[in-house]
Amino acid sequence: MAQDTTKALSIYEKNLEALRVKDPRLYSDLLGVKTNTKFEVFLGSDNADFNIIDIDSKTPLFQTNSLSENLALYEDLKSYSYYPYLYFYGLGNGVLYRMLLGSTILKRLVIIEPELEIIYIVLNLIDLSSEIYTDRVILLLSKYCNYHMIASLFEIDKDSKIYSKVYDLLCPFRFYDTYKDELIDINHKFIKAIEHNVISVGNDTQDAIIGLKHHILNMLDVLSNPNLMELHNILKDRDTAIIVSTGPSLYKQLDTLKDIAPFATLFCIDASFPVLYKAGIKPDIVFTLERVKESAKFYKDTPKKAQEGVVFELTSIVHRDTIKAITNGTKQFSFRPFGYTSIFSFHEYGYLGIGMSAANMAYELVVHSRFKRCIIIGQDLAFGEDGTSHSKGAVYGESEIKPKPKKDRLMIEKYGGGGLVETTEVWKLFLNFYEKDIAQTPYNLEVINSTEGGARIKGTKEIPFKEAIKLIPRVKKDPIVLHYPDRDYTKTRLKEAMLQVEDLLSYGRRVKKDVEKTFLKLVKFLEKIEKLNSQDKLTLLVFDKMESISKDIDKIKETYNEVRFRDYFGDALQSYIFHQELDIAKILVKPITSEIEQKAKTLELLYAHKYWLFSLAGGIDSVLKVVSKALRSLKAKSKPLLSN
Repeated sequence: MAQDTTKALSIYEKNLEALRVKDPRLYSDLLGVKTNTKFEVFLGSDNADFNIIDIDSKTPLFQTNSLSENLALYEDLKSYSYYPYLYFYGLGNGVLYRMLLGSTILKRLVIIEPELEIIYIVLNLIDLSSEIYTDRVILLLSKYCNYHMIASLFEIDKDSKIYSKVYDLLCPFRFYDTYKDELIDINHKFIKAIEHNVISVGNDTQDAIIGLKHHILNMLDVLSNPNLMELHNILKDRDTAIIVSTGPSLYKQLDTLKDIAPFATLFCIDASFPVLYKAGIKPDIVFTLERVKESAKFYKDTPKKAQEGVVFELTSIVHRDTIKAITNGTKQFSFRPFGYTSIFSFHEYGYLGIGMSAANMAYELVVHSRFKRCIIIGQDLAFGEDGTSHSKGAVYGESEIKPKPKKDRLMIEKYGGGGLVETTEVWKLFLNFYEKDIAQTPYNLEVINSTEGGARIKGTKEIPFKEAIKLIPRVKKDPIVLHYPDRDYTKTRLKEAMLQVEDLLSYGRRVKKDVEKTFLKLVKFLEKIEKLNSQDKLTLLVFDKMESISKDIDKIKETYNEVRFRDYFGDALQSYIFHQELDIAKILVKPITSEIEQKAKTLELLYAHKYWLFSLAGGIDSVLKVVSKALRSLKAKSKPLLSN
């Protein structure tokens, strides 16, 4: 019989292999770690009993027996036993976290450790490989914990956002008291990331539903015009893109921009288009992201001649007035990366606009097209020294947005450093998206901020515009010429789109009926509770009925979390539901120690879900009405094409 000579991997090798896949940077650091330089390990009689000692200070991780101290810490953390997401500073000897991972409720454990050698020690003694592979354990070296890394934690598992109101950065080990300043700094970054994630969800459902409506209404225009893939292929591997925004600093850069315009690809934000026209500059691509009709004015205020030879990169959710206002040049549509845009599978039209502004959208196309260099101008994201919010010549005026009174001002680091400038919540959100996009750029793109004013954009080189343009080769750029799809393509794709919308409507009606049925059942039950309570007869309450309704709600939640439902309705309803789920999460994590507490918690959850169900049914109904009307309009508009 042949002998199996395959060598079993050690605990450390298994952990290391998991990190190679999930965190190559930490994996690389561990390959070069020098052992026994700062810490020593003392093993006890049990595999789970080992201490770590700081060699210089002679400070032990545990004062007595490590296993008993870990068990005591585990008991102290019982109040967190219903938290699906936990965040810790300090790895300790890892045994505490191995205990916590025994919970079926715990979905993800984030552990931040300041000492690489401690990570090395723990990964030699405790197998966390399967949890690392599945992102159930995310182990971070603290020196890499910048804002963008922390913000990405809430993108790995979208449900983690729902529990952001109960976030806490725990530090159970006294050993880490000397790292207090770093812990506070990391905690601030977590809070900033959570604020950004919550704000970016928005609180205006009507906005999202309007976007879905426009997406359907514009489908004929989208499918009758060139796609994003062709534009991407033409732009691929060009040298330099200049993104032109409309901040107060733009006006002073116009002469320099005019000189370099023949040699660089000009990505222009819609609000900058009239400003460039007045300066005699023709951009290559103009970007419009918003669904509001006010965006049409940027095109209405420029003559037909100004639009000639320009590509207008529009999202499919723009207002009809914006489409009609563009009477020359080439309209080219793309989709914002929402569920309801991806369901159509028209992937050749691409997905841009994950950020919150047209400038974010422009940067995405720069990255997808693999430009060698990106220069940013006019991206102040702050008020000018004279209090202006926009460039001279801006359509809605230089002072469209007013500064706040001094006591209410929001201040951020200024361009070039050495001081602060006033911004707004919205501009700060745009800035966060910009910095995140730059940090996550998947190749070595040279990003130069030549705004020479406003806010500092971290991740960029700050170089004056006149100096930055010296880097651009003086080779005339080629014009961008796009091709239109043939009639049969448009006709076929349009029929596919209509069938998809019909499916959305039929599916949505079925789900709405189920939600309304559960809602009415819950209302009836809660009315009975309130009646019994007013008569001091709560002891007569049948708790089996309460459990039955809870199961009905769980079924609705399963539907709500289905990919199909999220694709069709998620983006339109998220702001309806998200802020309620933040409060429901606070109830879900409450610890229970008795049957009475369990029943009280269930009852509290039922009351919380009364409005949740009402909002869900109402939101679905709103979407169905808007979509149904938009589909009728699309069919009427498409009749000449489809009838031939």
